[in-house]
Amino acid sequence: MTSMDLNVTLQQGSLAIKGAGNVHSTRYDFPFANFIYEQGFFAELSRIQSAVVSGDPIEVNGKQWDLERPGDLLALQQYMSVLEGAKDAVDGLGKGGLKAQNDALSNIKGVI
Repeated sequence: MTSMDLNVTLQQGSLAIKGAGNVHSTRYDFPFANFIYEQGFFAELSRIQSAVVSGDPIEVNGKQWDLERPGDLLALQQYMSVLEGAKDAVDGLGKGGLKAQNDALSNIKGVI
């Protein structure tokens, strides 16, 4: 992942995501958007985990973090917290959007 930025927009019937391994922004239905985002999240998690196990420096945003330096370990911990928080945010938006869409469709069925 080259950036810690995550852009998420909620639009009628879809969720647009950009970040965590996703290099483009597009609109998806809610469950598929969660799947796409989590795919990027787990790829990034796997990349970092492989570097930790092998003892290699971890590169994020063009900077290399060495696991022997306490400051770099703190930066890695913060990065992982942000990554996990973004995953939770996308999951919450997807579930909220799906619920709102379901409620709207239920109301339409009641009117017709």
